[in-house]
Amino acid sequence: LLLEEPENHLSHGNMKKLIQSIASSPEKQLVIATHNSLICSRLDLRKAIILAPSSADPVSLSNLDPDTAAFFMKAPDNNVLEFVLSSKVILVEGDSEFILLDAFYKAVTKGKSLDEENVHVISVDGTSFKRYMDIAILLNIRTAAIRDNDGDYQKTCVDNYADYQADNIKIFADIDKNRSTFEICFHQDNTDLCNDLFLGSRKTLTVLEYMLKNKTEAAFKLLDKKADHIVAPLHIQQAIAWIRG
Repeated sequence: LLLEEPENHLSHGNMKKLIQSIASSPEKQLVIATHNSLICSRLDLRKAIILAPSSADPVSLSNLDPDTAAFFMKAPDNNVLEFVLSSKVILVEGDSEFILLDAFYKAVTKGKSLDEENVHVISVDGTSFKRYMDIAILLNIRTAAIRDNDGDYQKTCVDNYADYQADNIKIFADIDKNRSTFEICFHQDNTDLCNDLFLGSRKTLTVLEYMLKNKTEAAFKLLDKKADHIVAPLHIQQAIAWIRG
């Protein structure tokens, strides 16, 4: 049975019902062409054959780690198909970095955009970086991971990824334990700008405390009001320079 893009015209709920029906259909050979991450991951990535820009030939994911395949089957809605269909990807840890990254990219590259240079950005939970890296190794996707150091750069950003040493994968984080999160790094590198934007409305919280408690809202305001003036933290500048290489 050949199914051509079965996700077309289906609501999210009905698509899940279709996936369940396909997964439980016995003694049939099914070939499914899809551009949908939910269908691809829920039916087991190890059965997928990828037509991706990172390879001139179709690539099988049959050798993907079983735990990683199971993770994507059970994880909340993910961006795995966006990842495998990209040649260059920047993984970020939160919504704030995701919101501001194109502005950072333009600042570092003197006006070039992420889309213009075919660089895709995906926001993932800190514990999920390795899952995407497992796929990056198989498909040779150039992948930069921008991480918080969580107060311990060596443990969080070096030792934690000792098994993921590859030419196409690199971890970027601030090495200073006192710059443990993105908001702290950004605030220290853009203090006057942040004060100008947020200080007037503060009553009890400091500007940094406000940014830490309202990460997404603060990022939106920065993008809306100060996009042309922000300075990217050094580790993000380094990630952008590397992904372009």
